[in-house]
Amino acid sequence: MDLTRKIILLLTLSFPVFSQNWFQSRLIEKQIDMAIEHFNKDRFAIAETIIKKLMEKPLGVYEPKSRIMLMKTAYALNKKEEVKTIGRDFLESFPKSEFTKDVYLKFGDTFVDEQNFNSAFRMYIKARTLSANEEYIYLVDHRLLNTIQLNIASTTISELSMISTNSSERIICILAKSFNDISSGNPDECALSLYQVNPEEIPIYYFDLYEKLLRASYQPAVKSITVGVIIPLTGDKMIQGNSFLRGMHKALSSSIDSNKKIAFMIKDNQGDEIQTIRAVNELEKNPAVKAIIGPISESNAIIAANSLQGKNIPLLIPSATLDGITSLGKNIYQLNSNLSVRGKIAARYITKILELDSIAVLAPSDNFGHALTDAFVKEVDQLGKKIVGVEWYSGIPTDLKRQFKNLRKIAFELEEKDNNYDEYLGMELDSLDFLFELSDDGLFDIPDDEDEKLTALDSSKLKLNTIQAIYSPVHPDHLAYIGTQFPMYYFETQIVGNDSWKNLDILNQSNIGPHMEGLIIISNNYSIDIKDQIYNQAFDCTQLIYSIFNDQDNGRLALAKKLSNLSDFSGKSHNVRFVDSNLNTSLQVLRYENNQITRSGYFVGDSLLSLESIAP
Repeated sequence: MDLTRKIILLLTLSFPVFSQNWFQSRLIEKQIDMAIEHFNKDRFAIAETIIKKLMEKPLGVYEPKSRIMLMKTAYALNKKEEVKTIGRDFLESFPKSEFTKDVYLKFGDTFVDEQNFNSAFRMYIKARTLSANEEYIYLVDHRLLNTIQLNIASTTISELSMISTNSSERIICILAKSFNDISSGNPDECALSLYQVNPEEIPIYYFDLYEKLLRASYQPAVKSITVGVIIPLTGDKMIQGNSFLRGMHKALSSSIDSNKKIAFMIKDNQGDEIQTIRAVNELEKNPAVKAIIGPISESNAIIAANSLQGKNIPLLIPSATLDGITSLGKNIYQLNSNLSVRGKIAARYITKILELDSIAVLAPSDNFGHALTDAFVKEVDQLGKKIVGVEWYSGIPTDLKRQFKNLRKIAFELEEKDNNYDEYLGMELDSLDFLFELSDDGLFDIPDDEDEKLTALDSSKLKLNTIQAIYSPVHPDHLAYIGTQFPMYYFETQIVGNDSWKNLDILNQSNIGPHMEGLIIISNNYSIDIKDQIYNQAFDCTQLIYSIFNDQDNGRLALAKKLSNLSDFSGKSHNVRFVDSNLNTSLQVLRYENNQITRSGYFVGDSLLSLESIAP
């Protein structure tokens, strides 16, 4: 009876404690599950707040899980230093926990973000050894496979091969070494490495890589180079980014030298400035990347160039035309000639090649128009020729009556000046009186003038040729308006335009084309289809890189030196010259005749190379 009472008393006393512990456990579990739910929905800050609040109290057996959750939220929120601190404390406090593998996995992710791929490789290998769960191993192998293709240092591979006790990890190290052998152009070394591997022991996720390396080991030695590419593959500019990607792919498939290969490491900047900075920093910190191509947009190109100040890696900017970008760094190369160079070359062509004198300008009054016109006028002046008039317009040029009337007035005044025989003869009329005298008015049968001399007011349909050339750079969407108005004002002159005039759909209209015969276009490329210009830029940029690397020194400084000495690269639609500066100064001269635009030559420095027989 006494024993029964004691048991009942014991249960009575312990039940509140038991009930309280069970309730607390359920509460902790519920809060952790809530944090996980928010985390999975990308609400990382909320998940972090829940976990931090939870960890203010003792958690007992739930503490390791909570710490790992806090580490993951810190990583998601880009708090890299917190990730390291939380992970280090976890390994010190719970060295035997089942979650230790997650610490190493997240350490690996952090090192990848910091471009420390060797350390990331170590962390992933360590994480892989700590689990037998197939789903977890799949996650780790996915990371390891991507990291292998970043050329892990041979010392790191050798170190891990020596200390690894698991055959799967040793095989992964052998595959990493074999990949490096192929990338370095040593297929024989790759074959020797793969000979050590038993195909039946290869982890299934790596078998495709093994087969590719095995096939490559039977091929002749191929020298490869890794080039970073920053383009928008998502976001508002994804169409342009994908066009650039297609151009690069086509250039690689068109390369005839099978002994060289370019491996592209592509970063999607989403057309965003912050993403561009991150992409540039990641590529620059990766020693395997020897050069960077991109970005496409002008604003992002400026940001990328500015981010690489003081760095040795060459940056090839394919599209930007803004002045001064190359001044942001010694290894910035601008493949698209800037506006000042285009204005200067147009002036040089008109004055030195065509040998024309009285020159006028019709241009938009924005930054684009002023940059071209200022450079044009300055060069014409330095070459000793005359700018007789500059007419500006703003907005869409639907009505240029005032500008064209002003130009006709200038042309008419030049005509009157040319018809002044006193000036032409170089003497005063009175000086001729000493040579002869008229004694009889009827000696010569001189009829009276029947037609009055035309004046500026009543000569609107007189064709004027005293303005010998009109330079008219326009925006692409302005050509349709400009093209229809030029013929209305009867100028017999040489019209010189920019890339925007390369639109046959507009030029070939019946009210435009016949009046534009002989139009000259100064362009960065000789491709007629403006829609394909990004594709062509990518093609030529890729082929340019392909042409300068060899089987010897392909370091960053060596590539920069080769680019700086590039005198005349001929691409699919561009010529590139960097000898004088890191800005491409080679521009194309195109002519519009018989409803076609043909290439007549291109500039190398200040000299025109004539290519009359070559069509685009």
